[in-house]
Amino acid sequence: MVSLGCPKNRVDSEVMLGLLEQAGYQLTPDAQDAEVLIVNTCGFITAAKQESIDTILEMNQYRENGQLRALVMAGCLSQRYQQNLWNDLPEVDAMVGTGEFHRIVEAVDGALKGVRPSFWGEMPVSGMQSPRRLTTPSYTAYLKIAEGCDHACSFCAIPSMRGGYRSRPLGDVVAEAKRLVQSGVRELVLIAQDSTIWGHDLYGQPQLPRLLYALQEIPDLVFVRIMYSYPTQITPELVRAMRDLPVVAPYLDMPLQHADSDLLKHMGRPFRRDKTDRVLGMIRDAIPDITLRTTFIVGFPGETEEQFDSLVHFIETMRFDHVGIFTYSPEEGTRAEGLGDPIPEAVKERRRRQAMLAQRKLVGTVRGRHIGKVMPVIVEEVGDTVSVARGATDAPGIDGVTYVQGQFSVGQVIPVRVIGVREYDLLAEPQK
Repeated sequence: MVSLGCPKNRVDSEVMLGLLEQAGYQLTPDAQDAEVLIVNTCGFITAAKQESIDTILEMNQYRENGQLRALVMAGCLSQRYQQNLWNDLPEVDAMVGTGEFHRIVEAVDGALKGVRPSFWGEMPVSGMQSPRRLTTPSYTAYLKIAEGCDHACSFCAIPSMRGGYRSRPLGDVVAEAKRLVQSGVRELVLIAQDSTIWGHDLYGQPQLPRLLYALQEIPDLVFVRIMYSYPTQITPELVRAMRDLPVVAPYLDMPLQHADSDLLKHMGRPFRRDKTDRVLGMIRDAIPDITLRTTFIVGFPGETEEQFDSLVHFIETMRFDHVGIFTYSPEEGTRAEGLGDPIPEAVKERRRRQAMLAQRKLVGTVRGRHIGKVMPVIVEEVGDTVSVARGATDAPGIDGVTYVQGQFSVGQVIPVRVIGVREYDLLAEPQK
């Protein structure tokens, strides 16, 4: 299995691996030894689409220099382009979209028989607790709480690939969380296209606080981390739950995309700058030590130098812990596609570098506020004199780490005191 794209895609990959293993297939980490290769594709932006196609063609080479008998294409790109790719990629022996990846065993069986099956329907989200073969370290796992998206962002094709927003029922999510923790997981990362509206389609209104209270009751769970939130549904009730529940990491990922209200309107974002300012103020008043992550897009059609300058000023004044900057690329089938791509690539790249430089200048000060604090961390790597760990301040795979003096066991949870900062990483010593 080659899994590309976001953590949501990764969860799908893990479910497919679990189903295949349950059906009797033997998994191998070596593509050269595999009789079946599955590429779970990403179709979010042009670069991701190209990477997906390139990977499929690369994997197809194992027909000659490996054991390959069946090449299966899965994921977002399969769902988005369906019949076109089916016709254009004769190398692919079976195809499953995001809606029916649970039929992966049927797809693989058919491919090995030469049937060339394809499945592109819409999968119900209940029952997503199918067997999973985790590809993350044993102590951390992503927990998908919903599928799809109802937002109408003009630059985004996710709804066309993942469908409308469908929340997993509370009992369904909690049951999977308990199984993961019983297997040794200590950190659960909640993911959805918008985590903060979880439950609105099932219970009449967003119910994320209710889910957090339920997860708090699971023994041995150390961190629950919330990713992909929108300021429109960050309510006082949610903030209180984050503040009061020990298991909820004081960490929030909020992809804002821009700070200029006119540009946010053109982007189709469901909020404006004044709403963002109020929400950030509410969060920091209630949880002063909270770690905030966000992402921005530069070079959206019509973005002026003044609007870009307002974004840089926003970064400088709001002092986020973690910031990602992406350059805009037009996507087929989105409303923004009709706007063209009038801003030159060189200008977009210059703006990206300038925005990242503004953030980099703040990193030492922003991260330095943790010096002197005692906090729990999960050990990820062990060296001779220094171990690599990660605490509530950093999400797996995208943020920094904490270097701790001493030797410990991978997966061990230890209290440490932060004694310094090295760019995006923290330096710490163990506490007894």
